[in-house]
Amino acid sequence: MANILSFEPSRPADRHDRLPPVNTDVEMEVLAALLAAPAEIGRVQAVLKPDYFFEQIHQVTYAAILAIAEADGRPTAGQLYQRLGPAISATAVAADVTVRRYLAELARIGGMTGAPLLTHARVIRDLYLLRHVEAIGAEIGQRQGYDPCAFLDERFERLDELRALRMDRQLTTATLAAAGASLMGQIDADLTGQRRLPATTGLARLDKALGGGLRPATLTTLAARTSMGKSILGCEVALNAARQGLAGLYHSQEMDKDQVMARFASSWLERQGLQISFARMLAPGGLTVEEAGHVAQAVRELSGLSLTIEDGGGRTIREIAAASERLMNAYLRKGLRPGPIVIDHAHIVRPGRSYNREDEGLKEVADGALALAKRLDAPVLLLAQCNRNTESREDKRPSLADLRGAGAFEENSDAVVFLYRPAYYIERSARYRDGDIATQDDYEACKHSLEIIVDKNRAGRSNQVVRAWVDPALNAVRDLDSRSGRPA
Repeated sequence: MANILSFEPSRPADRHDRLPPVNTDVEMEVLAALLAAPAEIGRVQAVLKPDYFFEQIHQVTYAAILAIAEADGRPTAGQLYQRLGPAISATAVAADVTVRRYLAELARIGGMTGAPLLTHARVIRDLYLLRHVEAIGAEIGQRQGYDPCAFLDERFERLDELRALRMDRQLTTATLAAAGASLMGQIDADLTGQRRLPATTGLARLDKALGGGLRPATLTTLAARTSMGKSILGCEVALNAARQGLAGLYHSQEMDKDQVMARFASSWLERQGLQISFARMLAPGGLTVEEAGHVAQAVRELSGLSLTIEDGGGRTIREIAAASERLMNAYLRKGLRPGPIVIDHAHIVRPGRSYNREDEGLKEVADGALALAKRLDAPVLLLAQCNRNTESREDKRPSLADLRGAGAFEENSDAVVFLYRPAYYIERSARYRDGDIATQDDYEACKHSLEIIVDKNRAGRSNQVVRAWVDPALNAVRDLDSRSGRPA
C-alpha cells in the first residue's frame, strides 16, 4: 500500500550496498489500525516497542499513542495532533509534510486496512532484529587484531538478547474490574471443568500443598544436600508434565543426556513393575538381552513425549534462558502448552561476570530464572544446593538458613522446597557399616522414605511436610500409601 510519507532511506552511492530490512508500509498500517481500533493497543504493546519502528516519525507516533492510551484510554486525532507537533518538528521529515497531512493519511489507511495487527507488529519487530543482526555481521570485517573467542562471546551474547525479544511479553497491568473478571473467569472455568490445569509434579499431596501444582510464570526452588534426591525429583517433575501433554525442558549442568535419559527410562519402567536401575543401564555389560529389550521399549515410548534434554555445564543463566526460549518457541508453534523448565542446578550455573561474593552471582541466577518464568509464562523448577550446616546438627532436616545464597532464592521464589532422606545418613553411619542389627533395621524401615518440606509458599500454607516413597536407584518418587508404606 503506497503512502504519501515514503521516508525510505536514500540509496547508497555504491549500488552494491544493501538497503536495511525495512517495510514502512507495514509501519503505517499498524499505526493506522491502532487509531481505528484502540482496544488492540494492549495486545500490540506486548509485542512492539517504539524503537522497533524504522522511521523516527513512526517511533514518536507510536510512543504518543501509548502515552495517550495509558493516560486517557482512547487516543484521538486531536490528542495526537497536540502531541505530534513538537515531536515531528524534531524529526527529519520533509518540509511539505504537516501533522495534519500525516494524521489524515493515517485515518485514510485506517479506514481501509484489514491488517492482522499482531502479525504486522511481529513483522516490524523482526525487521528491527534483522537490522541489528546485520550490523553484528558487518562488524566482523571492520575489526583487526581482535581475539576471535572474546569477539564471538560478545556477539553471541548480543544475539541471545535479540532472540529474547522475539518472545511476546504479556502485559499484567489491569484495573480491579478487569482483574476481578479474570479471576471469576478462572473460577467459572474451574466449576465447569474447563479450566486449564497447571503442570503437576506427579505427587498429589505435593500438588495440593503448592496450590494445585506448578503454576505458569512461577519459580520454585528445590534445595537439598547432595544425594537427597534433587535430580530424582527434578527428572520426575519434567517427565510427569510431559505425560500430561505439556512441553518441558531439562537443563542438566552435571549429567549428560545419556544419564538423564537412563533416569527417565528407569522411572518409566518402574511404573510398569520392572526394576532396572539407571546405573545398570549405563554400566558396560549391566543388562541382559531381555532387560535391554525392555529399556528399548521404554525409550520408544518416551520418544513420543514433548520433553527436551539440554546438557553441558559452564553455561550462564542468560544462555540457559536463550536456549529455553528457542526450544519452547518450537513447541509453542506446534500448539503445545509450556510445562516446567528444570534447571539442574543453580550453584553450578556460571555467573555472567565476576562478582566479589558468591551470593551476588547466585542473585543473578535467581533473578534470571524468575525472569525466564515470566517471559515464557512457564513454571521454572530451579534445583539448588544446601550447605554443610545440616551435617553438624542432630536434626539434619534443611531450612532456609542452610540454602547457599538463601536471600536471592527466598526473594525470587514463589515456593522454596527442601528434601530430606533419613536413610542417607543411616547408611553412612559407623554402626550401619559395622553391621549393627538395630541400625540395619532402622535403615530398612526408612530406606524408601522421602520428606518434602514446603518452606516458603505463596500459593498456600508454609512449613508443610509431604511424605513420599522414593527409590533412588530407579529414579522413582511416588505418592505414599499411608497404610502400607508403599507407593500409592
